[in-house]
Amino acid sequence: MKTTLEWMNLTYDVEFVSPAFDLPTNSTGLLKALHASVDPRFPIKTRDMHVTGGNLLSDVHVRIDLFGGNGAIDVSADGMSLVFNNVRTAVELKSCQDCILLSEEALREALPTVRSRTVAIRPTLVLQVTDNGTNVGAHLSRLFGSSIRLHLDTFGTTTQVPGVNIEVSNPGERWDALFHGFRDHQKASSFILNTHVTYHEDGAVRGLENRVSHLKKLLKAFLDSVDLELEGLTDESGNEST
Repeated sequence: MKTTLEWMNLTYDVEFVSPAFDLPTNSTGLLKALHASVDPRFPIKTRDMHVTGGNLLSDVHVRIDLFGGNGAIDVSADGMSLVFNNVRTAVELKSCQDCILLSEEALREALPTVRSRTVAIRPTLVLQVTDNGTNVGAHLSRLFGSSIRLHLDTFGTTTQVPGVNIEVSNPGERWDALFHGFRDHQKASSFILNTHVTYHEDGAVRGLENRVSHLKKLLKAFLDSVDLELEGLTDESGNEST
């Protein structure tokens, strides 16, 4: 069944090898570098730039709010996190990817001794089935009707609708993926997919562009397994579709 993307929330987490001990003394320098790198492409207002501190190293944060509150860059001693909410189009998704690249560039400039251990990409997708009258819960029940059933005789009239939970790991290439797909309780024709893919910096899949391409192929493989197709995700060869 064909689906379209209704909206997506995306989180991009970078875990540092060791704490960024220079962050407290160079927090303003990092903020300046982020502004110089990101602002020419994605305007940043002064009221959206924050530096917080405290007695603990973990209290120190550099944060920039973006896209009218739908995005944020947050750097702590342990890592950098970028959040993008309510992404709806391929153009917006490309802007998220560009923002990540610009932020990583600024981080390397301001904190050159910091090294990354892992990068985790965590998209949550809400997909709308384009076939009229399709009930995602019934579709999942047909696919996975023989899965684990709870004994709910004492709970009155109940309905059990299975979800899909899959963990994929490639120790040789040093990446791991988790998928959790389930029906949208608010809309019978919607499917929600939570994905968490972790890439080790010393693994085979390196660089943002390669990781985005790899993640899209993993998403397609998962959706194929539940007989769903996200239009525009990949072409027939598995490459990114334009």
